[in-house]
Amino acid sequence: MSFLPTQLRAFLTVIELGSARAAADQLHVSPAAISSSLAALQRAVGVKLFEKDGRGLRLTEAGESFLRDVRRIVALSVSAVASAQAMAHELPQPLRIGCVMSTSEAFLGDLLAQFMTHAPDVPIDLQVVRRIQMWDLIAERKLDAGIVEVPPNLATLRPRAIRQNDYVVVAPSGRRFTKAALADALWLLREPEAGTRAATEALLCEYGLSPRTCTVGSPAAIIRCIRQGVGVSLLSRDLITEDLRAGRLKIVRTPFTPRPRPWYFITAADRDPSPEVERFLAFALQVRAFTLPE
Repeated sequence: MSFLPTQLRAFLTVIELGSARAAADQLHVSPAAISSSLAALQRAVGVKLFEKDGRGLRLTEAGESFLRDVRRIVALSVSAVASAQAMAHELPQPLRIGCVMSTSEAFLGDLLAQFMTHAPDVPIDLQVVRRIQMWDLIAERKLDAGIVEVPPNLATLRPRAIRQNDYVVVAPSGRRFTKAALADALWLLREPEAGTRAATEALLCEYGLSPRTCTVGSPAAIIRCIRQGVGVSLLSRDLITEDLRAGRLKIVRTPFTPRPRPWYFITAADRDPSPEVERFLAFALQVRAFTLPE
């Protein structure tokens, strides 16, 4: 079954703005035209997509399922048009990579710099996003690939390569940290949605610690605090390599660390990666920034 683009556009705009009237204003059509598009779309699908919610509309469970697929369809259409236009004008396609903040501050900057020197003809578009946003961005073709710790086991995602990554307890150098000292220390935590924070909270629970905590949203800021003797934290070893060599930071050994949380290079499972993705992945494997999963 095919749908008119105007129907899908009306559907998505109503979802985004919350009402048919607001969608009509944005699309410069009448509210009656929006209602007509939604009614035609609902008849074509054959199930109820909306239900009344006060003066607005909200999705049914069937509507939620339909919305996810429509977003993929629209994103695929936009990507197909962009690819065709770029091919016609011989424009290079950007390599759109998504990553979480800790990845960008750990090893990815150096890897991208090496790749850009190796392949100057490939434009790079790096986006730092929250972990839970990445799956939809890849599925909707807004990202070509993502680098993230321990991705969910989703049929829409395909792990292509892996990079070993250990999380360790990091503290200022020059001090001895026993379990009691760790219990008395200020623990610097990432924001609530961060995977690092969940790993830290699990570590504290397993170790039987209930220390004071402070939320700091940036791994780089956490490291700066620890360098100045303020607090301890659970961090990726990749983030502190230079500080360890320089003696500015130290790793505190515990019975529950290091905690392995490998980085994964992931793409969508329902399509072949672009030539730019394949070039980047081949380079990352060549310089051993990543390895093939077993």
